[in-house]
Amino acid sequence: MELPFLSYAAASLFIYALVSKRLSTTPISAPMVFVAFGILGHVSGFLEPVDIDEAGVKDLLEITLALLLFLDASKLHLRSWEADMALPARLLVVGMPLTILLGTGGAVLVFPTLGIVGAAIAATILAPTDAALGQAVVSNPSVPTRIREALGIESGLNDGIALPILLFLLSLQSAEKGLPLWHLFFEGIGIAVVVGVVIGAGAAMAILFVTRRSWVAPAWTQIAVVAVAFGTFVITDELGGSGFIAAYVAGHVFGRIGQKTAPSSGALGDGLGTVLTMVSFLVFGAFIIGPNPEFFSVRTVVYAILSLTLVRMIPVAISMIGAHRRFPTISYMGWFGPRGLASIIFAGVLLEESGMDASGTIVAVVMTTVMLSVFLHGSTAPWGAERYAAWYDASVDSNAVADD
Repeated sequence: MELPFLSYAAASLFIYALVSKRLSTTPISAPMVFVAFGILGHVSGFLEPVDIDEAGVKDLLEITLALLLFLDASKLHLRSWEADMALPARLLVVGMPLTILLGTGGAVLVFPTLGIVGAAIAATILAPTDAALGQAVVSNPSVPTRIREALGIESGLNDGIALPILLFLLSLQSAEKGLPLWHLFFEGIGIAVVVGVVIGAGAAMAILFVTRRSWVAPAWTQIAVVAVAFGTFVITDELGGSGFIAAYVAGHVFGRIGQKTAPSSGALGDGLGTVLTMVSFLVFGAFIIGPNPEFFSVRTVVYAILSLTLVRMIPVAISMIGAHRRFPTISYMGWFGPRGLASIIFAGVLLEESGMDASGTIVAVVMTTVMLSVFLHGSTAPWGAERYAAWYDASVDSNAVADD
């Protein structure tokens, strides 16, 4: 018996909600549950197979990432992140470029037919991390705050950094076919930046204006923030720019100008972002993984394992040189770099913007890596956080020099 997707999604959300607190203390993460629900929906026949571009599936994934990009960027200036940006700066400025370079080299070795540009595209798509896949890693209060915040900031910002790199690489690939590089890259980025700055600044000033005059109810302030995020994405997309970059820029400008209102205006967005993220993982299981078991070849699994281990952990270790962090801390930060929603949607950008012959191989690699990450990082997050916290407490008790 086939069910409408919205009905199936609502039932999945309700079932998980009933046991959410109980599961939070187990190695079973929310993304794991929703991917499993999605696969079950496909295998059981409850969900009718659809193309990723049909039935609003692609739109759902895109608006979810746009909202998350906006919210992450808006919070950059709303917390005390400026107090200690040393660790996340190392992860983003040193670790992320090295991850892309090492991932490119690994992709060339495992998939020689991709070429340098194709390998770099695969590595860039898999560079962003997703804290939602291992929530305990960044939410366990026993883990030192500085380490949790470093991983959280990295996860919040690296997808916005990876996207321009991806668009540039796609432009290079298209330029090889005779299309103008400046038109494909700079025009799309330029439109996104202009629209993002205008909407982000305008919305923030408008909210500040009405808030100071008590014209707006708190609940509607929250709704306005969500509307700004979605509106920025849609308007920029219609104008031919990158809606994702525009949402990121708008969020950054909005957060910087509207610092006095934003702390209370993001609650609805955060909750909606969580719901949309889980539904996106349901889509991932039902319409991407379930119908495509051929994604899991020997080569894709080999590269996925490399991407989740050496390609991530070596750059993190190099980025920590001189930071006086010990091996358990470096291992913790290196392992917990899960790949998730951003990689899934960036793979969709690849299919939409590029006609390269190797796009199918890259998509298979990305989806295999995300699938392994969902279960490997999700299942190890509670255990890893507790073990690391126990090591930290022991090092403090023994008067050793501890990471904090």
